[in-house]
Amino acid sequence: MKKLIALILAIAIVVLGWWFASPWMAMRGLAGAAQAGDTAELEERVDFPALRASVSDQITEATRRRQGQGGGLIDALGGAVAERIGREITDRALTPEAVGTLVVSGSLAAGMLPERLRGQDIDWDVERNGFDHFRAVGTFEDGTGGPTLLFARDGLGWDLTGIELP
Repeated sequence: MKKLIALILAIAIVVLGWWFASPWMAMRGLAGAAQAGDTAELEERVDFPALRASVSDQITEATRRRQGQGGGLIDALGGAVAERIGREITDRALTPEAVGTLVVSGSLAAGMLPERLRGQDIDWDVERNGFDHFRAVGTFEDGTGGPTLLFARDGLGWDLTGIELP
């Protein structure tokens, strides 16, 4: 009976250890692959169809919010065109290299960062969202908020599935 209790306790410790440590290990692995420029590893750690859908949804939402401020047929047509162009750009721009740049610099294109943020390190804080999701919230050295990376559990590992841009 003591062996059974010890086994159950050992299994519980391993499961809890994985639950607490795996998001940090996933973020560390993603950051390591990004810093090394390992595109094959980035492709494994990122669910690109889900990531592209996440960014496209944000573009669509922003476009529709902006349309609501204007009004009229020309604004609606312009919004539809901008939405379509945004989706095309997203599909072509979200590459392993771009994700690596995002993780290292805090921006999909380092040149797009405001001048005051260029050259600053970005730190990632992990926030749990239940058993199957976590967020890595970016913060620049000066305290400015950066992007938030959204992860979903994939078996015993984690995949980057979305980005919330600041």
